Amino acid sequence: MLVQEDLFTHVNVLRDLPREQQEFLQRYLQVKHFPKSTFVYNPGEEADWVYFVIEGVVKTGTFNEDGKEVIKNILYPGEMFGELGLSGMTERPDFASSLKAPIEVLRIPVKILKDLINRNPEVGLRMIEKLGARITRSEKRLEQLVFDDARTRIIAFLHEQASKNGMKFGDETLVRHGFTHQDMANITGTSRQLVTIVLNELKKENLINFDRSSILIRDLDQLK
Repeated sequence: MLVQEDLFTHVNVLRDLPREQQEFLQRYLQVKHFPKSTFVYNPGEEADWVYFVIEGVVKTGTFNEDGKEVIKNILYPGEMFGELGLSGMTERPDFASSLKAPIEVLRIPVKILKDLINRNPEVGLRMIEKLGARITRSEKRLEQLVFDDARTRIIAFLHEQASKNGMKFGDETLVRHGFTHQDMANITGTSRQLVTIVLNELKKENLINFDRSSILIRDLDQLK
C-alpha cells in the first residue's frame, strides 16, 4: 500500500499540491480496500464522498428497469469517480464496484474537497478538464450505440482502453484489465455471446490475442 504522503502523486487532479494543502487533506481523507466484485457504493446512498482509484480497476454504472447492469465508465488508477456530490447532488444515481481483482481507493468528503477547491482553484479546473473528457467519451459511445454495429462498438471499446491503460511494445499494445465479456457487453450495448464471437473473430484475423486478464492488440492502426 502507498504511504499517505505518496497518495497525491497517484491522483491526477491532486498532483503538485502545496504541502499545507496536502496536510489539510490528510486530516480527512480515508484509504479503503474492497475485495474483487464488491460494491463501493450503490444507487440511493448518500453522495457525501468523492473517490479516486489508487490500485485496481473500478466500473461505474446503473441498472435498467429489468435489473440489467449498464456500465458507464471503466476507471484506472489516478481517476476520479463519485464526484456528483460536488454539484449539490445528495443521493447516488449510480453504482461503483471493483472488477475481478481487489481495489484500493482514496476517498475525501465532498465538503472538504469543496474547501480545497476554494483554496486552490487549479484543482477545480483540473477536475473540470477530466470530467469534460469523460463526458466527451460518453457522448461518443452514445453515438456509437445509435449508428455503429456491434463489431465496430467493441473495437472502439478496445481502442479506448488501449489509449487509457495500454502498454506499448513496438507495434503491439497490451491492455491489462479486470472486466469480463459480460462487462464488455454491458458497456458496448451488446451481449456476452456477441462479444465472445467478435473477440474470437479478431483473434482469428490475428488482430488481437487475449486471455482472462489481458488483451494484446497487434497493431492499433490495423484494428478497424
